[in-house]
This record gives sequence, C-alpha cells and structure tokens, in this order.
Amino acid sequence: MTKEKIILIIVLLTAFLLRIYNHTYPPLLWDEAALGYNAYSILQTGRDEYGQFLPLVFKSFGDYKPGLYVYLTVPFVAIFGLTPLAVRLPSIILGSLLPLIAYLFIKKHHSGKILPLLFAALIAFNPYNIHYSRQAWETGVLTFELLLASYFFFGKKYFWSSIIFALTLYTYQSGKLISLLLILTLLLVNYTKDYFKKDFILKFILPLFVFSLPILYGLLFGHQGNRLEVVSLFSYPRSTEEQNLIVSEGGQLDYQLFHQQTVFFIRNFLTRYFNYFSPKFLLTDADWRNPGNSAPYTGVLLIPSILFLTIGVFRTLIIKPKNKTDKYFLYWLFLAPLPSALTQDLIYATRAMSFSIPLCYFIAVGIETSVKKYQNALLKTLIIILYLISLIYYLDLYHNHMLKHKPEDWSYGVEQAVDYINKFGENRSIYFTPFYSQPYIYYLFYNKYSPQRYHSQANLITRGQDVGYIKTIDNIIFETPSFSFLQLQSRHVLAIFSYDDAIRQGIDLSLLTPLSPINNISTFYGYKNP
Repeated sequence: MTKEKIILIIVLLTAFLLRIYNHTYPPLLWDEAALGYNAYSILQTGRDEYGQFLPLVFKSFGDYKPGLYVYLTVPFVAIFGLTPLAVRLPSIILGSLLPLIAYLFIKKHHSGKILPLLFAALIAFNPYNIHYSRQAWETGVLTFELLLASYFFFGKKYFWSSIIFALTLYTYQSGKLISLLLILTLLLVNYTKDYFKKDFILKFILPLFVFSLPILYGLLFGHQGNRLEVVSLFSYPRSTEEQNLIVSEGGQLDYQLFHQQTVFFIRNFLTRYFNYFSPKFLLTDADWRNPGNSAPYTGVLLIPSILFLTIGVFRTLIIKPKNKTDKYFLYWLFLAPLPSALTQDLIYATRAMSFSIPLCYFIAVGIETSVKKYQNALLKTLIIILYLISLIYYLDLYHNHMLKHKPEDWSYGVEQAVDYINKFGENRSIYFTPFYSQPYIYYLFYNKYSPQRYHSQANLITRGQDVGYIKTIDNIIFETPSFSFLQLQSRHVLAIFSYDDAIRQGIDLSLLTPLSPINNISTFYGYKNP
C-alpha cells in the first residue's frame, strides 16, 4: 500500500471518529427528533406522523421538508431502535465519506499528489463540515450529493450525476436552487457538442426532468411552496410606516431615487450575500444570529485557513484558472451563498453549507501553492502545527463551551423533562412548556410513542404559514400554565416550566424541582402538587 493511500485512510478514519465520538452531544434538536420519529413511524406503519402514506415531502411544525433524510434513517432505526445514534448515522457516515469523494474528484483531474490529500484533509477537519455532519442536518447530505454529482459529471457518468442531482431536490429546500446553478455551471465549464446528442439527453436531461416532476408539482400546486414564500427575502418589503417616514425626511423624489423597494431589496440581498465572505463568518463568529448553527467564538474555518484561502483565490483569479476544476470551484464559491442570501435571515450557515466545498478547495490550493513556492520542511511543519492547534481549539469550543454557551438553543434538558413526566405524571393533568422548542415531538421520540396511537391525535394547529404546534397528546397539554393557577388546583397536576417561564412569572425557584442544571441555572423545572 502506498504512502498516499495510508494517509488517506488515516484521514478518513479520523474524520469518522471526530463525527461519531460522543454522538449524543449536543442534545437532539427538535428537527432531528422529527426526522427520527417520522422514520420510526414509516418503519412501523408505512405512514408519517400525520398518517400520510410514504410521502415524498413531510409536514413538520407547519412547514414541509423534503423526505430523503427520513428514508435514509429508516434502516438505522430498524437496527438500533429510535435513538439519537440512529437518527444521526446517515449524516455521520456521509460526512465521513465526503473527504473520499473530494480526494477522488481532484485525483482524477489533477496530476499532483498533494492537492487531493489536502482537499480531503481540510474537509475532514474543517469546523463547518464537522458541525453539520455530527447531527441530523439535511444540508450535510445535500453537500455530499452535490460533490458526488459533480464528480460523476466531470467523469462523464451522466446518468449517475443526473440521479444524484435529482435526489438533492428531495433532500433540502435550498438544494433546489443551488443544484440548478451548479448544473448550469457544469454545462458551461465542461461544454461539449455531446450535449445536443441523444445519448446525453437520455442519460442526463431526461432522468433529471422525470425525477423533478413531483417536486415541481408540489411547488406549483401543493403546500411545498409555503416554506419558500415564508423565508424569501422578497416576502418582507419595507413597511408602509417606514416608507412614510423616509418620504417625510427627504421627499418623494428622494425616496424613488434612493430608497424605493427595489433598492431596498438589492441592498438587503448584497448585505446578506457578502456576510458569507466576511472575516466574522469565516474566522471569528460563524453564524452569529443562530447559535445552534455553529460553535461559539470561532468561524466556519480553522484559523490558518484564512491566509491560504486568500492565496488560493488570488492565484486562481489573477494567474487565471489552470484547469476545469479551478473554474468550477471558483463559480461554486460565488454561487453557494445565493440560496441563503435570498432569504430573510441576515446570516444562516445551514442554507449555505455547500459553501464549505469551494472554501476547502481554495484553501488546499493556497497551501499547495505556498509549499511548492517555498520548498521548506520548516514551513510544512509550521503549517501542520498551526492547523493542529487550531483544530484542538475548535474541538474545545465545540465540546466544552457550545452547549453551556446557549443551552436553551439546544433544548438542553428536554429529555430529563420527559423522564420527569414519565416518572410522576400518571393520573395527573400535565402541562409542558413550549417556550424553548416543540416539546410534543420529544415526548413522542423519547417514549417511542406508538405511531398508530398518535395518528388519531395528530392535530397540528398552525400559526401563520410556517409555524405550527400540537396542543395535546393523551393527558398532556403543551402550553405554559400560570403557576398561581396550578397552586389553586385540587386535582393532581404536573407542570414543566422553562427557566424563562419561571423568571417571567416571578416563581420562587425553591418551589420547583430543577431538572437540567447547567451554568448555575436549570433550563427546565418540574412542579407537581401532592
């Protein structure tokens, strides 16, 4: 076995260990619990949590999620039961294999030995990729699919490229746009007259079109378009009050020239788009608006990467791309933030996760360029040491600080709250606060609640287009009760309060049972009368 293959195997094994180690950390997010419970329901009954038979798109908390991840989870639930490991294994496995696809991609289209291994290693150890492949994030599966489909296309395996691209439409909402953009880019970068031949049409265009039809139908005539409408930047124009204020300050002409809706949308789009290229996102604070999408105090890249990213992009832009892969990843670099920049969120790392692929590619190019220019063993050693220190720093932030930094954003303690209900809730009226999350799905998940029994109770109450909740299951009401009301009850009651609930109601915490102590508080508290 060659030295190159030994290094690759070590990289892949380490990538897997980084992703599966302490796999129950952080706690399950409610979307993960929903993916797992729907897989459990499909396995048990062939129907989702709302009784729909083998749906392609799953209704979840009021929006609609492409269902591929659910079906990927079914065999793992069959083997391991309804557990966090079963839910996360599709993401862990594909995230661990992503460096292999990266290696094979560059190995086939690049003559050097350094770049393929660098690309694979950077994806294996990059914070962006680690974060989204340790939990059940559909965006991690999407990123794997996009690179694999691109690899097949470059290798002229058009049928398999078409199938994988089609699967992205059933994986994650942002896959619809980024897949289209990358397909167009692939056609441009690899342009050939074969595109007009029957063989290409039958192997690539036709399968992609056929597999896309159910999604297109759902977007046009079903509920699947609701999510796009809700998150779209264009669904949130400047308010009438703000328009009137601006007109009163500068007049109607000033408003039409500098502040009208088109200018407003363009400015907001550009702000969001360039946020993904900012040092804050890349290096210091990652997804600063959504703490659950990244570790605190760090960016989506390891610290030395910012230097080599600059070198890699500069070399490609100024010296001109050397080959088709350079061109393709350069296009991908600038296209990846688009799906997220077109939404209302100022920054949202999840929707832009495929951005990690071109980032790692150009970091690898930057390292290769530097090492070749300065043939110095000391430089190589220094790079390795700096990356090792940066990786250890990131892993410390992830495992020792992330959950404690914002425990409420991780629904920390909800499993303990469910245990408390199971232990003391018999023959009681139960109230379970929805303040931090969607508690009903955790109750179903951790109790492995019978899907057949739940189907008759699955009544989603919607609030607007994108938000919904389940009000009751059995004797549990998922709402926050008044503590004074509970104290007046002669019947047996039990309640789960969040820390914020208790503070807002001015409840004496000594009257409650802390269920999930962390950082000198408890995220959840239990109460039961005698």
